[in-house]
Amino acid sequence: MTPKERFGRALRREEVDRLPFWVKVFGNSYIDFQPDTFRKMRGLELAEYLDLDHYCGSPAPVRCHNDRVAVRTERRNGTRVTLTETPERTLRRVEGFDEGSHSWHPVEYPVKTREDLLALRHVYEHNRYEVSRELVDRAEEVVELVGDRGIVHTGMGISPLMDLIQHTIGPEGTYFFLSDCPDETDEVIELMHQALLRRLDVIAEHAPCDYVVSVENTSTTLLSPQVFEKYCWRHLNDYGKVIKEHGKSHIMHMCGKLKYLLPKIDDLPADVIEAYTSPPIGNTTLADRVNLCPSKAIIGGTDATVWMRPVDEICAHIEQSLDEADGMRGVVLTSAGVMPPAVSIEKIKEVREFAKGIAWDRFEDGGS
Repeated sequence: MTPKERFGRALRREEVDRLPFWVKVFGNSYIDFQPDTFRKMRGLELAEYLDLDHYCGSPAPVRCHNDRVAVRTERRNGTRVTLTETPERTLRRVEGFDEGSHSWHPVEYPVKTREDLLALRHVYEHNRYEVSRELVDRAEEVVELVGDRGIVHTGMGISPLMDLIQHTIGPEGTYFFLSDCPDETDEVIELMHQALLRRLDVIAEHAPCDYVVSVENTSTTLLSPQVFEKYCWRHLNDYGKVIKEHGKSHIMHMCGKLKYLLPKIDDLPADVIEAYTSPPIGNTTLADRVNLCPSKAIIGGTDATVWMRPVDEICAHIEQSLDEADGMRGVVLTSAGVMPPAVSIEKIKEVREFAKGIAWDRFEDGGS
């Protein structure tokens, strides 16, 4: 099989010739800490060096217009300030750059008061989305470049509640708003949802790839099963329907503790959970997927702590996890989250060579 065939068949939970394998080593938070030889490699070059079944992102072919809102961003001294001017007030977001992870993190959330929340309505209510031919062309270039070396996906955004928790109000603040002004918060959440549906409709129609990803970062450390069902589940259900109507597959990026959400996730019209993470960082095993969420394939199956061990222990962990799940059906093995920088490329390559030897016929019918 080609890597594209192997990856796609695994996501459809069909028979594959060997265990599909991909790892997250392409972002700055990993690759910038590796030797020059690897830092100079482009994404596909590194994927070929590691002989990965590649999972490659492409641009979402959409532009947003909003005549009522103006956004400007300023950067200085490791800080990024984004000012969103609405007819009612200006919302101020501050992010700090973390050298250790080479990424931006929230310092000050833009919504702090009820008045800020009401102003946020303008940001979503009047958003208009249209296809960008430039971005379509760029996405088509990615699809052509990747070819048979893997699958290509594009992102659709994040559902409203997780957006509020992570980026707009913060974890504690979101729950204070849901308690103190539930009607206003629910109104904003619905406006966010409808805006994202409009955006998704353009993406799903015009993206030249077969997979659309919602970036949830879902975890029961941030929400309860009841809150997930009230907000996230119904939103993801709507998004999954739109994606399927356009003949594409919905991949849900969910990288936290998911075990107690898996039965509800199993009911969603989606195909895959990406970044499915084992303990101790996550709390889901390959066997949990089989027992609690059998309709979904997974891209994941390990966690950062596993990859800090010696190679033989990593390989033993992979074998044990597959044996407990009684198979490899619907599994693309990855590091789940971004690979820890302390894990060398050569160490990954050793594990990759081991994974090549895990074939379908090791298990009865490949597993559940």
